[in-house]
Amino acid sequence: MIPTTDPFERIADFYDRRVAQFGHDPRACDYGRSESQRKKFQVLSDSIDYSGRSVLDIGCGFADFSAFLAQRHERVRYSGVDLSPSMIAKAREKNPEHDLQVMNILEEVGNQTHDVVTANGIFYLLGNDAPQLMRRLVKAMFERCREAVIFNSLSTWATIKEPDEFYADPLETVAWCREISPSLVLRHDYLQHDFLIVLRRENYKK
Repeated sequence: MIPTTDPFERIADFYDRRVAQFGHDPRACDYGRSESQRKKFQVLSDSIDYSGRSVLDIGCGFADFSAFLAQRHERVRYSGVDLSPSMIAKAREKNPEHDLQVMNILEEVGNQTHDVVTANGIFYLLGNDAPQLMRRLVKAMFERCREAVIFNSLSTWATIKEPDEFYADPLETVAWCREISPSLVLRHDYLQHDFLIVLRRENYKK
């Protein structure tokens, strides 16, 4: 079989294979440790008040973030999309109450919006076109939010880097995010190799 050059097809295949290997397990989401997943969930959850809000989770995996949110915020309406059919199949088994779809938001046609749009670890496997695709994805996320976008990325400030993974420069990311919205927050204090950005619309109310 000739490997696909499409980064999204390659990512879907990567996670399908990990689900086949590990099942519903943080390792299938390519976390080295479950503590890393929990730490990222905690920072995402603390970044905004999700109570009473609708959330679209891009790259939702098994939709485990929905349970994490439900423990900390009231009346969260959660939806998720992912490139991996295997991930979504497992997520639907555990979370039949949520709207979970196999989808690439850059190919989606429609105008459905949510209060908050989140993305956890979706950029690192994008390959040679990662910087441009990251910008396109964040812009697409912002078009779908009514209040805020929250995303994280591996950081070029990391002292140890894995080969063939994309690390974004935090300050460069802030610079182009300011073109989308000047109301933003950068956090680089929760994991040495990771950063998080919150992009708010000007009409956002706490």
